[in-house]
Amino acid sequence: MIRINLIRGKRKKRRELNLNFVYLIVPLLTLAGLFAYHHMISNRIETLQANIQNATTEIARLKKEIGEVEKFKLRKAELQQKVDIISNLQTDRTAPVKVFESISASIPEKCWVDQLAVKGGKITLSGIALNNHTIANFMTALGQTGRFQGVELGAAEQTTVMGVKLMKFNLTFQTVSQGKGA
Repeated sequence: MIRINLIRGKRKKRRELNLNFVYLIVPLLTLAGLFAYHHMISNRIETLQANIQNATTEIARLKKEIGEVEKFKLRKAELQQKVDIISNLQTDRTAPVKVFESISASIPEKCWVDQLAVKGGKITLSGIALNNHTIANFMTALGQTGRFQGVELGAAEQTTVMGVKLMKFNLTFQTVSQGKGA
């Protein structure tokens, strides 16, 4: 036969959760979490401050380089201006010779030039000619050279030189600006 023990015997006690332990662990874990979070944020702040310091030194270095580049640009502009001046002088150095050559080639026979003044592009010329027809030929020849424009007679008056009646005249005209290599 089977025997059944109906008497309650000793049972194992159920373990109860010790709330005192929980009250102690939860604040400690919270403090540990806050400490870890604080440490992580502090490290991030230090990293960002180091990055800011590096960026600041890089900016200072780049500003110095920009200053040097600006100096080089100014120096380059200065040198370019000098090169342009030299180039213009090189181009324009033959212009007076060509002007005088054109005037010389335009002077007809029995016409003499006493004075010649060049200021900028304006030329003033004084001379003596045999008659008005010679002066007109001279003016026409100057206009036809292509180097002068606006040839105008300022004055023409009769004068006597060593017993010969001649015409004293004044002319003004402008040079025509020629392209490079003219």
